[in-house]
Amino acid sequence: MPIESLLPADSPRLEGLNEGHVRALAESGAAFEPILVHRATGRVVDGMHRLRAAMLRGEHRIAVRHVDGAAADLFIRSVQANIGHGLPLTLGDRKAAVLRILMTHSHWSDRAIAAVTGVSPKTVGVVRGKRSTEESPQSNSSVPRVGRDGRARPADMPERRQKARSLLAERPRATLREVAQEAGVSVSTAHRLRQELRSCTAVPDADERRPAAVAVAEDSPYLASLVVAASQRCTGLTSIQPPQDPSSRGTTRIRVRAMDTLSNDPSIRFTDSGRALLRWLNVQAQGLAAGEQLLAGVPPHCARALTEVMSHYAREWERLAAGMQQADPMNGSWRAVR
Repeated sequence: MPIESLLPADSPRLEGLNEGHVRALAESGAAFEPILVHRATGRVVDGMHRLRAAMLRGEHRIAVRHVDGAAADLFIRSVQANIGHGLPLTLGDRKAAVLRILMTHSHWSDRAIAAVTGVSPKTVGVVRGKRSTEESPQSNSSVPRVGRDGRARPADMPERRQKARSLLAERPRATLREVAQEAGVSVSTAHRLRQELRSCTAVPDADERRPAAVAVAEDSPYLASLVVAASQRCTGLTSIQPPQDPSSRGTTRIRVRAMDTLSNDPSIRFTDSGRALLRWLNVQAQGLAAGEQLLAGVPPHCARALTEVMSHYAREWERLAAGMQQADPMNGSWRAVR
């Protein structure tokens, strides 16, 4: 398209274009990826640095890729594109984007907004809380919010889940249906929470793993698909997902049985070193559950470094397990075999 026919982007960058980055692009000599342009208005959605660099080169036309959608949704599309490539948005840019999205899409959940802005759900919650306090001292928890999977859920789901956990701990013989009805959650959620209590490991909600189904009427299909796409792109970063095949449930049962065996073995249970081992193993299980929450705050550009750290720890665990398998159960210790 002719460069002069394009309208400037509604950029999420508080400081505007980075002239140094523009010059670096112009002097690189490389061909640019097509910029994103809103088909109906001709407004740039993503690619202002490339557009400016093309102008510095003296070019009069630039390759574009058209996108559709409501004009009100273009800012969100621009934010999502800018956290995925090119010059990263600053933390201030992303927090400002969170506030702006909350003004137009307050029905989105914290995790949905975090997925498209590259911040943690906790950060979104803090910004939402400040905005709610400034504009209205009473927040309306009855209004549903749209999650990363495109489904609408009550805004007070964390409180409902906590109530369900308390009921399961206080009344272990209560049926799942009774707990679900009293806490205001689904039976599947109550079942998941019971699994967590028994295994000391957080089990992701099935609804969070399910593909998008029905988005609420406030969002166009274009915008709903954007949230789901961002969520799928960050799936490996924001949560520890268990294997999807049925054998994962068998693996969990094997681990629980193995822990029971260790806990009931006198040589473990009645020795200081054995009890220390059990406490250490329990800490590891709790650490996995805590890690799932911590990973939710990891920005996409840190994924590679985090993957290297996690892979290193996984290899060390495999090395320790391999050493245990080589131990002589009758004579000689694991230390001797190593």
